Amino acid sequence: MDTRSAMTARDSRFLTACRLLAAALLFAARAHAAPPAPPAPADLAISPSTVGPIAVQDILARASEDQQQLEFARQLLLGPQLSERLGRELDEIAAPVDAKQHNASGAVLRGLPIMRLESLARHWQFDANRFARWQTMARHAFAPYEQTAMQLAQRRLAWSSTRAAGLLDGLPPAMSEHVDAMLAQIDASETALGIALKRQLELSQRANVLQARIRAGQSDVAAAIDEVDQQLLRIDAPPLWRSLNLNTNPQSAVEVMQRGLEIETQFALEYNAAGTANQQALRVVQVLLLPLIIWLVRRSRHGGAPAGAAVSALQRPFSAWLLLAMLSVLVFEPDAPLLVQELALALALVPVLRLLPSNTVAWLGLSPSVAVALYALDRLGVAAVADIGLYRLFLLLLNLLALGLTVWMLRRQPALSDGGSQTLQWPRRVLGWLVLVMLAVALVCNVAGNVSLAETLTSGVIDSGYMALMLYAGVAACLGLLSVILSQPQLAARQLLLRQGPVLQAVFKRLLVLGAVIGWLLYSLSRFRLLRPLQGASATLLGAGIEVGEVSVHIGDVLVFLFASWLAAWLAGALRRLLREELPGHSKLPRGVGNSIASLSYYAVLILGLLVALSAAGFKLSQLMLVFGALGVGIGFGLQNVVNNFVSGVVLMFERPIQPGDVIDAAGVSGTVREIRLRATTIRTFDGADSVVPNGLLLSANLTNWTMFDRRRRFEITVGVAYGAAPEKVLAILAGAAGATPGVVADPAPVVLMTGYGESALNFAIHAWTNDVSHWTQVRGELLQRVLAALQAAGMTIPYPRIDVHLRNFPGETHA
Repeated sequence: MDTRSAMTARDSRFLTACRLLAAALLFAARAHAAPPAPPAPADLAISPSTVGPIAVQDILARASEDQQQLEFARQLLLGPQLSERLGRELDEIAAPVDAKQHNASGAVLRGLPIMRLESLARHWQFDANRFARWQTMARHAFAPYEQTAMQLAQRRLAWSSTRAAGLLDGLPPAMSEHVDAMLAQIDASETALGIALKRQLELSQRANVLQARIRAGQSDVAAAIDEVDQQLLRIDAPPLWRSLNLNTNPQSAVEVMQRGLEIETQFALEYNAAGTANQQALRVVQVLLLPLIIWLVRRSRHGGAPAGAAVSALQRPFSAWLLLAMLSVLVFEPDAPLLVQELALALALVPVLRLLPSNTVAWLGLSPSVAVALYALDRLGVAAVADIGLYRLFLLLLNLLALGLTVWMLRRQPALSDGGSQTLQWPRRVLGWLVLVMLAVALVCNVAGNVSLAETLTSGVIDSGYMALMLYAGVAACLGLLSVILSQPQLAARQLLLRQGPVLQAVFKRLLVLGAVIGWLLYSLSRFRLLRPLQGASATLLGAGIEVGEVSVHIGDVLVFLFASWLAAWLAGALRRLLREELPGHSKLPRGVGNSIASLSYYAVLILGLLVALSAAGFKLSQLMLVFGALGVGIGFGLQNVVNNFVSGVVLMFERPIQPGDVIDAAGVSGTVREIRLRATTIRTFDGADSVVPNGLLLSANLTNWTMFDRRRRFEITVGVAYGAAPEKVLAILAGAAGATPGVVADPAPVVLMTGYGESALNFAIHAWTNDVSHWTQVRGELLQRVLAALQAAGMTIPYPRIDVHLRNFPGETHA
């Protein structure tokens, strides 16, 4: 018993140590704001009140289960230890953090230009994203160790409780030895797991420190940017006539610039090595663009000269590829390092000028060339950023040059000869005078000592002008390439393009222009230092709302829901129109499949879009369950017919007894099917009315489809001929009239029968077929006319009922 007591005490001490280590690890994992690890199952909780001794009859079965758990723990410890790899990755994340805190922190931030601060903000955000991905990997890597340690602790407690309760007394010695061996194995596994958990805890503590440093760096850069924004309307330098404040130690300025360039370069390399989904998509687009443009060039040369906007894009294929590839960088990587984005903008300088449409060059004159040249000079000023005085002098010279060129262009604007372009004269002059005023204000601010506002206005005017030209050239190149693609014989013969080609091009053009305008506005607001304040004000406004319990409704959520719902409805409608144009005429699809696919796709996209809209608006599944529950109650009490119609609509789409264009008789309505929706079907009657028939009625009643397999229809005409006519002659006359009637088909041939003896006529019937069910009434009317004319020409009459009235006098009656 002494030995057992010693083992129990030792087990208790080790169990307590494992508990403390696991608790510390869990606390550290929660401390750095990572999503919590999946909780252990309820039966794994370590509590003496819930874990009791093992029943004697369950000892062998429980020993087998625990042996499997010990084997899993052994394999887990023998496997690759992810702590070392995670530690190396954590060191890689910490290296740029150390560099930024050493070279750009504290008071150094206050002296950096705004573009450098914005680049640092992106760099810190990139580090935060990398650390978040590291946290996710660490959480998944550490979870098996934590859960295994908790399971082993629970199993040890169960076996210890069994021994302490004396349940092993009286059992064979082999059973007791087996339990002792099980406890020893659990002890060894817990010791090895404790070492692994200790390394993981140390790694988590390092991660906590690194996360705190990243957050501190982000806060410092955000505060520095806010301070720069607040100083836009303040004097931040002495007036130019007092002091230029040139740096007397140019070597220090060069060193500062070199350190900044090294950090920027390192950031660009790290970003490129990250391999995000956006970067992979960008590479795919850039790789596929060049062969596509070259193929279009070769096709256009063989198929004739292109027209309109396609000329510039196809005559300069490399420039078109380079421009679109650089624009793709701005679209796919909005959070890329500023060094990467500025390099993309610089590489597009020449393609922008080469791809501008000829009419734009005639309208703007030398303005595009001047804007590109000023942008290039503005970017050369990066070399003077480290020296505030030198940069101020450079900014002054750039401002004077831009101001002079603007005045010169306003005085020498080219005249527009055509009348339609004369209306563009006043926007051009208004834009020129607006640029002139902003440059003049920037010049005055620079001289007076407000260098921040002077830099913002000057760079904002130059950069926004260049971005407008770049986007305009990109839109023109895209439209030109699209026109060439749609003119290819493989696409031009499609029914969709034959019918909706101009509409599709107009929609694509509007979307491109809208995207370009939005992109230019965001870029310009950022360059004029207005984007961050507007984002803050918008966040405050959109965050306003009402919160009641778990339900919260904000203005931003409502706007997101409305926009996402509109987008889903637009996409669903566009997809349905596309499928309805292409699928019904597909020869390999059975009858009605195209319309069913189009309708079901419409509702699938619409429902999926609404769910995405609700999710984007912040609705949770628990909140939606209330709505679905209320909807279920409504269905149970009063919406049976609605549900019946919806289910019937699904059946109609899958069984396809009717499709748009069919001529049917159903639910007392005759006409042509116009549209089949989930709840009801619209039928165009022959009187010109649109009748909406619930789908439940179409399935529950008899439905006659005259055009299910073909459009042929048989009709019947009855004719009565006066007694005395020869039946053989009448049959021949009727057969000849039917055969000569336009619209009556020869196969199957018309059938003429004598049907009986009437009260005043011999009865005959004509059964004739027509290939067009839509005009069978006109064919029947024409046949009636020909039958009457043929009988009259043969001297035969069609009798009509006649009543003979005989007058008789009754006794006592007198007549006047």
